[in-house]
Amino acid sequence: MRNFNTIPTFTINYVNAVIEIPAGTNRKISYNEEKRMFLVEQVDGDDRVVDFLPYPANYGFVPGTFIDPVMGGDGYPVDILVISESLPTGTVLEVIPLLVLYFEDDSGYGDRLTDPKIIATPASERLRVIRALNYEDLFEKYPDLVDILIKWFISYEGTGVRELKAMGDGEVALNEIRKWEIRRF
Repeated sequence: MRNFNTIPTFTINYVNAVIEIPAGTNRKISYNEEKRMFLVEQVDGDDRVVDFLPYPANYGFVPGTFIDPVMGGDGYPVDILVISESLPTGTVLEVIPLLVLYFEDDSGYGDRLTDPKIIATPASERLRVIRALNYEDLFEKYPDLVDILIKWFISYEGTGVRELKAMGDGEVALNEIRKWEIRRF
């Protein structure tokens, strides 16, 4: 089995993303590093299922990143949502970060934002379903898309659980990825 955490964070021009949860799925799938497998998370012996609309885009992580609990993080890689047609679990692809979202329940110690949600589009033109390559394009051409994603994140764990705290453009998203990148020597 492949160790997805050994995939580099960056390629020459882009960011790598590993897809855990295909768009349109309502099961919470996560990569288990020890078993080197993608597994449906369990809650009391049952599959963890989102009791809301399924994932609106492909959900996964940025390999080679770790949001350190010592710094208030969740102990997982940086989350990424890739806007494209549904991609199979285990897909690795190059992406272009467009936006980063932070929610109220994602703040760590003090007021630090420690659980970014990166919104990205595939680097490959044939995999894109939107024609946005940056923050400005996204808001100019698809303002409702951003609203839909925010509403989904606010609602998928129940009403009133989350609130949008901040957002940033693609450069802020890249800085978040760089901040949590595991330094390999």
